[in-house]
Amino acid sequence: MGLTSEQVHWLYGAALIFVAAVLLLRAGDIVRRPWPDFLVGGALLVFGLALVFDPWLHGEAAPGDYGAETAQHLLLGLALLVASALELYRAASGRQAFAWRLPLILALIGASLIFALHAQHDAAAPMVLLVTQHRFIAATLLVLALAVALAPTGGARLQNLATPLIVLLLGFQFLLYTEGNSLLGMPDHEALAGGAMHDGAAGGSHP
Repeated sequence: MGLTSEQVHWLYGAALIFVAAVLLLRAGDIVRRPWPDFLVGGALLVFGLALVFDPWLHGEAAPGDYGAETAQHLLLGLALLVASALELYRAASGRQAFAWRLPLILALIGASLIFALHAQHDAAAPMVLLVTQHRFIAATLLVLALAVALAPTGGARLQNLATPLIVLLLGFQFLLYTEGNSLLGMPDHEALAGGAMHDGAAGGSHP
C-alpha cells in the first residue's frame, strides 16, 4: 500500500481513539447496544492482521533495515490473533470470569515487552526519540494490562472508566508518533538538514 511507518502508527492511533470513545460511551451508559462488547476482540483481529501483513502495508515505502522489526510484528500479530479469537468467544458467550480475560492481559503484556525491546529502523529522527516513544507505549500497554486485570466484572460501568481512558492515551501516543517526516510521509527537510550538518561536523572532527 506504500504507507510509511509513521502513517501506519497514525492509523493505529485513530483506530484506538475510536475504540476508546465507544468504550467511554458504553461506560457512561450512553451506548446500550450489545455490539461494543465485540469491539475489543474486533480491534485485536484487525491489528493482528495488519501486523501479520505489515510488509504489504509498507510496500515500496518500507524503511531501511526493517528485517528485525518485521519478525517482531509477525510475532505480535499472531499473539493478537489468538487473543482476538478468545476475546470474541468470551464476548459472545458472556463469560466474565478472570480466566477469560487472561488471554487479553497476556497479549497486552507481550505487546508491552515487544515495544520495550523494539528494533529500530533508519529514520530522520534521532534514535533516542524512537526508543523513547516505543518505551512510553510499552509502559502504557503494561498499565492497560493491569487495568484490564483489575476491572470489575459487571456492575456499575462507571467503574470501568480506567480502561477506555488508558486506551485513549495509547491512541494519542500512536497518533503523535513521529520519525521526523512530514504529514504526507516525505522526509522533513529541516530534520534531514540538521542530521546532515551533524554528520558533517562529526566527520570534520577527524583528521
